[in-house]
Amino acid sequence: MEKMDDDAYMQRALELAKKGWGNTAPNPMVGAVLVKGGRIIGEGFHERDGAPHAERACLANATEDPKGATMYVTLEPCSTHGRTGACTDAIIGAKIAEVKIGALDPNPAHAGRAPQILRDRGIACETGILERECERLNFIFNYSIRERKALVAIKYAMSADGKIAVIPGEQASITGDEARADVMKWRRLFSAIGVGSGTLLADNPALTSRGYIEKEHAGMRVIFDASLRLAECDNLKEYKVFSDEFSRSTRIICDVLAQHSRFLKLAEQNIKVSQMHYEKADAEDFWNEVKSRMFLAGISSLYIEGGAEIFESVCKARAAEFAFEYVAPKIIGDGGLPAFKNGKNFSIEPWEERRLGEDSLTFGKIAWTR
Repeated sequence: MEKMDDDAYMQRALELAKKGWGNTAPNPMVGAVLVKGGRIIGEGFHERDGAPHAERACLANATEDPKGATMYVTLEPCSTHGRTGACTDAIIGAKIAEVKIGALDPNPAHAGRAPQILRDRGIACETGILERECERLNFIFNYSIRERKALVAIKYAMSADGKIAVIPGEQASITGDEARADVMKWRRLFSAIGVGSGTLLADNPALTSRGYIEKEHAGMRVIFDASLRLAECDNLKEYKVFSDEFSRSTRIICDVLAQHSRFLKLAEQNIKVSQMHYEKADAEDFWNEVKSRMFLAGISSLYIEGGAEIFESVCKARAAEFAFEYVAPKIIGDGGLPAFKNGKNFSIEPWEERRLGEDSLTFGKIAWTR
């Protein structure tokens, strides 16, 4: 079979994998295609956490006997017996002749184990088909499983002169409809969305994904409020994150110095609070704890949308791994609020650069410069 055909089948597997967008965390998105005699006879993808893996779904959907067929799968099949059983066992049992894999398991303890198991049973196995595309699809899963921490990404929309608001403390739309719709797509992918208390008070954001794939959706919504100043507000239920249908998914994160009396005030309003063991000023330790505790709670990723104080803290700690930079072709001038108080101490290694109407998006890995 020619390389061109391999790429085409793996590309189809990637398209299937993306159907699980936002539903599979903390598991990866995976797609599989079964080919026999030059024809696709089965397709499958991992729909959601706890559902059958892509390989088993593909075999279940086969329109004819899979014996002697070739399976294309975007991620190395699991070789351990979890909730759904090892996919290598299912492949062996189906008497498949060959397996072609996009990316290996990011867990160093498992990487390459499945190909060896399959080869030992006489099943040909090739890896690295559209490897970069397959790896990048699961950038969140890959980081969280290797580091045992939640991946943090920052998202900001700014003017051409680097401002995120016209007047500090006031809400304003910097980018247009296409860019805002793109944000909804990424919100749907991340397990948690976070903002600082200042952004909450100024913008009253819903922090939900709307108009992408399905009806409105909310993962965990995190408000960073180091001193729990929100406890002094008399009208917290006027803010969407504390009063809408998803309010139970909202949590405030504070630092070790937050006053106990403020905990009690928030508890009276049934608002959840998580206290870190470090001061916000100890930025590196604070963010490491946030990321570790989120991972242990099954939250594999955090998408931070501002504001400037949170960005400053994240940048001080070098706590983010990825950035989404939306830029509008407008100039706000000296009166505007800069995205980064002390200047940007990173560059972006682009994975994706796109035009969104009049605006632009640069998404990629963060490279810290200082």
